[in-house]
Amino acid sequence: MNKDTIKLQNFILEEFDDSKKDHWQLKRELIQNEDSYLISRDIDNFIKRNNALHQQDNITNTFSIIYDGIYIGIAFLNYHPEEIREGIVFEEEIEIGLGLLPVFRDKHLGSLFEREFCEYLLEKYPQFNEVVARIENDNTRSIKAPNYVGFEHINGDEYHFKRKI
Repeated sequence: MNKDTIKLQNFILEEFDDSKKDHWQLKRELIQNEDSYLISRDIDNFIKRNNALHQQDNITNTFSIIYDGIYIGIAFLNYHPEEIREGIVFEEEIEIGLGLLPVFRDKHLGSLFEREFCEYLLEKYPQFNEVVARIENDNTRSIKAPNYVGFEHINGDEYHFKRKI
């Protein structure tokens, strides 16, 4: 495995690269799905933005997710040095997002991935005590995954996976 690959217990993450046929094809399949807007309103631009931000903060990134040798989805990792929402200033945080191909949904793979990825991130970045996921309230399928693995619903669309002490 190269430096752009992360090995979790059950998953392999490859840094997303549009020049790799498998990554490009995975992205196309997600975009063609009718509910891809729930992953990102514009996956192409989101990936480009993440690549640019990665050059600056070395945290923000986009990954292709492999499970059992098969590409199953895309994961987003975003670093927010400071964020203002509804007039409230939030200190730095890391946020994850996940988009699975429809055939891999409802198999608890999203939950398993979120737990493994959060545990990895909290180990890799000890300055953070939690990982944030923001899920639109009408995305009931996606809300099940973080609740299942121990995310705490904080407020509105915000869920937090906290470091175990």
